[in-house]
Amino acid sequence: MLRTALYLCLLLLLLLPLTLSAQEHPFLSAYTLTELDGAIRIDWTIQGGSTCDGQAVERSTDGVSFTTVHGIGGLCGDPNVPKSYSWTDEAPPELSTVHYRVKLGFDGYSSVKLVDFDQLTTSDQRFFPSPVRNEATLLLNLPNSASVDLLVFNARGATVLELQGHNGARIDLQLGTLPAGTYTYLAIAAGRRFTGRFVKV
Repeated sequence: MLRTALYLCLLLLLLLPLTLSAQEHPFLSAYTLTELDGAIRIDWTIQGGSTCDGQAVERSTDGVSFTTVHGIGGLCGDPNVPKSYSWTDEAPPELSTVHYRVKLGFDGYSSVKLVDFDQLTTSDQRFFPSPVRNEATLLLNLPNSASVDLLVFNARGATVLELQGHNGARIDLQLGTLPAGTYTYLAIAAGRRFTGRFVKV
């Protein structure tokens, strides 16, 4: 009996840090991240009766080193009713896991939330990996709702792959059946042309 009780106590002690780390700041009744086309929106709500002096949204790509990307001065929250805030990060680091937290004045921080942001914001296009063996990805700096036509040509200029009306800025390609060599591609969407080259091994 004593051994079982000791085992349960030990188990609770091990699980306690996990439970505590998952808890949200007591001032916040809601805190969410939403991935948009080329941006990430941060929404949070401070519970009624909780106030702080100034707020900041902080961002990190490693979950450890954060920098302030947006600040809100003055009194935050409301003594009587919940108050909601929203800010859109229009320049998140492309192709990154992006971490955010909200600083509530001198009253601490929200939990850290993250988004796997696999969109382009500064580059026009990315093709990876190259050289490629079987599978590759072409990312285009377009809205996710874009319709894309893609042509892939071999070194002689012959079309070896054609996709029409692909929906979205991310195109996953199965290239395992192509012989080794150098290929070029042409993607057309929303009146724009994207060209590039890759090596198949």
